[in-house]
Amino acid sequence: MTITFRGGRLPDDLDRPHLKVSRILASDLHAPPAAADSLSPVPADAWGMLGNDEVGDCTIAGLAHKRIGDAWVNQQRRLDVSTADCLQYYSHFGYRPGDPSTDQGAVCQDVLAYWHRHGFLREKNLAYARVDVHNHTEMRQAIHLFGQIYVGVTITQSAEDQFNGDEIWDITRRSPQLGGHCITLGAYDETGLDAVTWGRVQRLTWRWWDVYGDEAWVILNPGDVVDPATGHTRAGLDLATMRADYTALTSRSLGLVA
Repeated sequence: MTITFRGGRLPDDLDRPHLKVSRILASDLHAPPAAADSLSPVPADAWGMLGNDEVGDCTIAGLAHKRIGDAWVNQQRRLDVSTADCLQYYSHFGYRPGDPSTDQGAVCQDVLAYWHRHGFLREKNLAYARVDVHNHTEMRQAIHLFGQIYVGVTITQSAEDQFNGDEIWDITRRSPQLGGHCITLGAYDETGLDAVTWGRVQRLTWRWWDVYGDEAWVILNPGDVVDPATGHTRAGLDLATMRADYTALTSRSLGLVA
């Protein structure tokens, strides 16, 4: 598989109001394990390119990859998401098929906010919270507790070349930057992380992430917060703070029975 980078992730705004993962994790949370993996249960052919080899809809493809992975991990079933599904969602951000001038990408937080309000494939997210990209422990906790996280990175020419050569994303000198890209991260160990992008799993080193990882978000669905089997709050979460912060941010109650 050979790709040509299409861009699609517009710059993040750190000053824009948002929930923070650091606020909703329980204070007595144990250290994250040395490794976690929510990607291996997913068949290699389940991810899909979802249009991102033709247009800059990576922010939508990342959202779809999260839905696909969650279906396999939590429900042991295939969730088929089509390119048409993703392009239809992309149209909410100004894209019109056949008009290249409208292929301008989207802001990750805008995509998450639209999903929260209107849904994607008949499902709305409960909430979403920013992860500190510079804090490896928080990154690990996010992946360990919630599976795939939704992230924004900067792609360089070397990253495109490494992907096309089936190589790990790692630092090279003086590689030109191509632009912003959205991927998901769903596994880690001591040496690096595993991402989903352009229809497959891509390995990257922690040092690559430290240079090119720009933003990261946990996407919370009801089953991530309250265990449907027991009705109890999942271990590791401070639900009271999450409710309070959500209400302070939105002036609404968190849509959750628990």
